[in-house]
Amino acid sequence: MSEQVRVLKLGIGEFAAEVHEGEQITEHRVVISDRFRDKLLLAEVDEQRLISESLKCLLQQIPVTSLPHDIDLDQMDENYPEFLPELRARLGEQAP
Repeated sequence: MSEQVRVLKLGIGEFAAEVHEGEQITEHRVVISDRFRDKLLLAEVDEQRLISESLKCLLQQIPVTSLPHDIDLDQMDENYPEFLPELRARLGEQAP
C-alpha cells in the first residue's frame, strides 16, 4: 500500500509527521539525535527526507495504526536491526 508522509520541523532534532496510508491518518512526534545521525554514516541528508524515509521504513515492520505517537529513531534502531541498513539504502547511499 502506498503511504504519504508530511514532515514539519519543530526544533533542533524534533519533527511533527503526518502519515497517510490508505484511509488511515496518524500523527507523530519524531526525534533524532546527533548519535543517530552519526550512525547513519551518510554525508549531508535533508532532514525532512530523513524523517519521511525513516517512517516509511518503519511501516514495513509496523502497521500505521501501531506506530507510536512519540518516535525516537535511536530506539527504533535498537528495536529493529534492519532499520538502519534499509534507511541508508532508501537515502541512496551505503555506509563505507
